[in-house]
Amino acid sequence: METPTSTVHDYSVIEQADMHLGHCSSGLLLPGIDPATRLEASRLCARDVLENHVFFNERQFHNHLIHHLLATFSMGASAERLQQIFDVNKPMQRPSLDCSDKVIITADNVWNHLSQEEYYPGYVAFFKAELAGAGDEWKSVATRYFLDPRALSMTMSGLFHPLILFGYGLEFESRVITAMALAQGFVHRVAFNSILVPETFKEICSNSAAPNMAEKGASLWKIIRAMRVDPLASKLSFDDTPYSLTNSTIPEDLAIKYAKMWHVEATETSVNKKYAELLSVIAHIYGSVSRPGYAMVFEFAIMHLLTSVYFLPIIFDALTVDQQAVLLHAHSVQVLVLFAAVGCPELYFTAKEPADVVASLEACSLEDKQTNPWFAVFEKAIASNDMHVAKVVRALWR
Repeated sequence: METPTSTVHDYSVIEQADMHLGHCSSGLLLPGIDPATRLEASRLCARDVLENHVFFNERQFHNHLIHHLLATFSMGASAERLQQIFDVNKPMQRPSLDCSDKVIITADNVWNHLSQEEYYPGYVAFFKAELAGAGDEWKSVATRYFLDPRALSMTMSGLFHPLILFGYGLEFESRVITAMALAQGFVHRVAFNSILVPETFKEICSNSAAPNMAEKGASLWKIIRAMRVDPLASKLSFDDTPYSLTNSTIPEDLAIKYAKMWHVEATETSVNKKYAELLSVIAHIYGSVSRPGYAMVFEFAIMHLLTSVYFLPIIFDALTVDQQAVLLHAHSVQVLVLFAAVGCPELYFTAKEPADVVASLEACSLEDKQTNPWFAVFEKAIASNDMHVAKVVRALWR
């Protein structure tokens, strides 16, 4: 591999971590990114894999270094800016853990240590081997594990961080990032325990137990509005922590009740329409929680609804249409539970509240930098040291 001669960086870490970055067609990647910058992105991601844990503390707060690097890289960040981002994020990270003989994960015990963080290195080693052994079918193997009913509560947990990292793995064609994402999901603790258990989730996907069959097939915007005025929402306690018993069971009950009203058919037309609806509603909610006349404040949990939904089309590419519908249902019920967990907040609009959100996705050309206003937005996102800004911008670009 040819390496720049004007630096003293160690590029052997790329092969050591097996960090080879491609890019799929359904993700954002500006034209004209040069090979040297791609090499720097690979080197810095490789360092993160080799040096840092996927959680930066014992509370399972998530390492965002790869998120930040790849989001800004896709927008055209320079090699120098990527190094700055690494340097800003590096001090907060926890060192990686070695995989000892005591934590070997195999096909025989892969389901025995869910939500046990001490097994994270073993899960990384297991999934790396599984994906390497799958050859060209590695994405199918990865998505099968990710969507397995035994793991779904964990892979969709943690404000969607396992899904986000999984999306980066598929977007940048990286087996090692994908293996890390699966391992992160399999050891993640679950905040809301009932919404994705197989029996309940089967009802949500089938809409067979919708509380009011006249509402079956309701739009997501109408569901959000109904949740806000549901008497159960008034019982949420703002004196408790977000994940107290009160503020987890009530959001779960609300999410299960209303998720059964949102119907996704296992057809390409329905999946595309419902994805556009989901993205549009989340974007509307994210931009509408600040009270007029006060400083603009964006809600942290709702932000992750937006940054995660960007990745669904990328994951769809590796799924059957039936699996796509399942993933949409899994994401949407998490959207509802988190919206409830933050109190079903009032939404404010500069104009009249829409009766419904009209969903549409139009392709955005990235060829004409002079006339496309997105390039100015990308530049501001690249310059921000906030690790979430670039991810929000990528989702809104959709």
